Amino acid sequence: MVNSLTAPASLGSMGVLHNHAPLLTTLETGLMSYNKAGQEPQHIALDNGLMEVSNNHVLVLVQAAEKAQDIDLSRAEAALNRAKERLSVRTKDIDVPRAEAALKRALNRIKARQ
Repeated sequence: MVNSLTAPASLGSMGVLHNHAPLLTTLETGLMSYNKAGQEPQHIALDNGLMEVSNNHVLVLVQAAEKAQDIDLSRAEAALNRAKERLSVRTKDIDVPRAEAALKRALNRIKARQ
């Protein structure tokens, strides 16, 4: 059983404890952390999505979710470099919002590993 959870809600980081009021919120790209009794906090890199809290259950629906220990750091760093390169060139055929989202995801994955 999870004792507490912190998620990257759209209006800022939010925490969920036992008997939290029901809610539905959007999630941004960021880290979700949770604690289980007697264990170190666990981190998950999330992409955009939704979170529902109801009856002491949390449902997270996101584009992507990776446990910190499953993230390939060299792959995340390569994605970061590609996104930075795309944004530095800024030709008219570059999809800037997509490149910015890729940059944010790569930074989030790297942060999850730290």
